[in-house]
Formats: sequence, C-alpha cells, structure tokens
Amino acid sequence: MKFLLKLILKLLAKATLAKYCPRIVGITGSVGKTGSRLAVAAVLRQRFSVGEPAKNLNNEIGLPLAILGEQDSGYRSLVAWLGIFVRAFKQLIVKNSTYPEILVLEYGVDRPGDMDYLLSVARPEVAVLTAVSPTHLEFLQTVEGVAREKGKLVLALPATGTAVLNVDYPQVAALVGKGAAKVLRYGSDNMANVRAQGVSLSQDASGAVQGVSFRLSIEGSTVPVLVRGTIGTPAVSMAMAGAAVGLALGLSVLEVTRGLAAFVPPPGRLSLIEGVHGTTIIDDTYNSSPEAVRVALLALGDMPCPVGARRWAVLGDMLELGKESEVLHRAVGEEVAKLKIDYLVTVGEQSRDIARGAIAAGLSEQNTWHVPESSQAGKTILESLLSGDVVLVKGSQGVLCERVVKDLMAAPRRAGELLVRQSKPWV
Repeated sequence: MKFLLKLILKLLAKATLAKYCPRIVGITGSVGKTGSRLAVAAVLRQRFSVGEPAKNLNNEIGLPLAILGEQDSGYRSLVAWLGIFVRAFKQLIVKNSTYPEILVLEYGVDRPGDMDYLLSVARPEVAVLTAVSPTHLEFLQTVEGVAREKGKLVLALPATGTAVLNVDYPQVAALVGKGAAKVLRYGSDNMANVRAQGVSLSQDASGAVQGVSFRLSIEGSTVPVLVRGTIGTPAVSMAMAGAAVGLALGLSVLEVTRGLAAFVPPPGRLSLIEGVHGTTIIDDTYNSSPEAVRVALLALGDMPCPVGARRWAVLGDMLELGKESEVLHRAVGEEVAKLKIDYLVTVGEQSRDIARGAIAAGLSEQNTWHVPESSQAGKTILESLLSGDVVLVKGSQGVLCERVVKDLMAAPRRAGELLVRQSKPWV
C-alpha cells in the first residue's frame, strides 16, 4: 500500500512541476533544515511568490506533498488521501494562478538511497547544505556516510545552479569545487561570501534576553541583524543561509535585510519561553543529536542568570546513533560537567549514559536525576525551581520532551502556538 501511495504522489508531483515549472531551492543537512527553510522563504518573499510547507514535509511522502501545495499528510484516512489526490488533479487540469514561482523544499535522509529517491522527484536549482554531523548513524553508519548521502543534493545541481554551503563544517567545506554548480559559502570563515560577526545575546533595558544579534557581511556590505525569541548560533546560521540564497537569486542587500527582519525561527529550536516561578525555558525539543546538544549546552552556559539562580539541563535520548550511542551520550554528559551546569535531568533509557558521563566528569550525583519518560521530568523538578533559573530542554523527536516544556511553562494554554508536535499524530 505504501509503495502505491509513494508512486501516485511521485507521479502527481512530477506532473505538477512539469506544468508550473517553479524554481526549486533544496535544503538538507544534519541540523537546521527547517529554520533555514523559513529564513530562505522570508528572504525570497521580498521579491517572489514562495511556496514552502508549514510542517517538515521532507521525506518520500512529504516532499511530493509539499510540491502539491499540501500542508499535511492524509495519515491513515482514506478520505483525506482522496481529497489530496482530487486537489492535485484539479490543479493539473485547471491552472492554479496562485502556484508559487519558487518552492523551498527540505530533503530529509536517514539511510542510503533516500536522497536518490527524493532527487528522482525534484532536482533543485539551488542546494543548501546546512551541516554534517553525527546523525542517523543507525543506517548511515559514519559521519562520512552522512556527508556522502546529503552531499548528493549538491552534486546533482546543474552547471547553471548554485550550491550554498556552510563552510563551518569540514565535511561541507570539502564539497567546494566538487560538482558543476557555482558555490556560495556562508559561515564564520573570512573567505565566506556571507559571514556573521559579533554574535551576542541581545538584552532589553531591563536585562531580559530578547534574541541573538550579529553583524551580517554580504559581499562587502555589513548590516545589523536581530533574530528575536531565540538564542545561540543555530539561528545565526539559518539567517546566513537565507541571505546566501537571496544572493544566489539576485536579491539586493536591502531585500535580504528586510527578509531577515521578518524571519521567525520555528518552535523547539532554542526558543525562549517564560517558565513557572519566574524561570526561563530554552525549548530545544524539536530533535537531538550530539552536535546539536553541544550547541544547546553552550547557549545555556551563555544565558545570564541572577545571583543565586541555577542552570538546568533536561536531556532526553539521542536516537538513531547506532553502535556509537553509548560513547556519544557519555560525551554529552562530560560536556555538561565541563560547562559547570548546576543540575542534570535525563529522560529515556539511552540518556542514562549522559548522566554516567557527567558524574564521571565531576558533576555531583546528588544534582542528577533520571526519569524513564518525559511525562515525569517536569513534575520531578517543578518544586525545586527558583526564580531566575534557566532550564534547557532537549531530546530526540521520539522522546517527546516538549511535554516537559508544557509542564514548566507559565502559560501552558499557549502550547499549541509555541511548542512542537501539538497536532496529530502526536497528540
């Protein structure tokens, strides 16, 4: 049944692309795909009509749905799938005057051959590679395997295309000069076409953190950028990706700047949320991997705390790491201890190794808790929180650590607006 569904969706998507001929920007990477997609779309909307999915439709089912202009899957409902097919056939027969000029699509892969299939559906004109780090090792085995599979998006570009590469990652920088397409670099490297400098937390007059600010250098021009509601370097990388794609497609510096001013990072990516008892939550619950946890812990360490307040790290399992899982979880624990984070709460079976690594590296066992499920974590620490405490919450998608954030946020009624996975099939 799944094979038939995939085939129908692929044929409909390819027919739709043939009819409307949109330009395609494809985005892949170990981290930052969705945020970069939103930044790219915000920039390109300054000149073009842009289509991009509201959800992470980036696999063999999701990518065709995004091309068709659908915002959700039909899940297990035959009626919903029939509705999707009818709408797709209708816009093949009757011209859809609102079909976008540019599609910004995510290409998600977790095993060998995934990228080949997605490319057989749609080949981009511009390809963004955000990062290569230890993710999906269960099937891709090594970081080199991750780089090889994700790098296919760049190597598939035509000579008239543009590869937009985050050269802060060595495996991404190694693709410079490979393939037929022109290359635009972004990152902190002095040779990058788009660079960020002076990255810092932005605080208002009362000292409250309002976001991350930096100076963006675009081919000789420098402009200030503030990304609100989030912290850490990931949002900076997302903004640079958006600027680089804008540059690739001929937008002016003014258009890029206006687009980035409208950019709002997606929920669950180092988002700042008001917590109970005057606390601050850093919600990074969308997903997790060793590199993403390291960046999140650095962001937690950089957050200002009032005198007497503490920093908490609530860390769930990092899934799909294969045989490297224990070593990588222990390394995260060592990072927690090194950064002198006050309290550690681990969630799930594999995260026990985070606690073991932290304790072995010097974190007091009395400052460490473990719970088997996310539904227990918030309740475990709720009464221990003090005003001014900062709580980082992070875990892989399957651990559902957004439940922890909901238990700790000051306004849980806003969960549907602020948190990830607040619709079916998750709730």
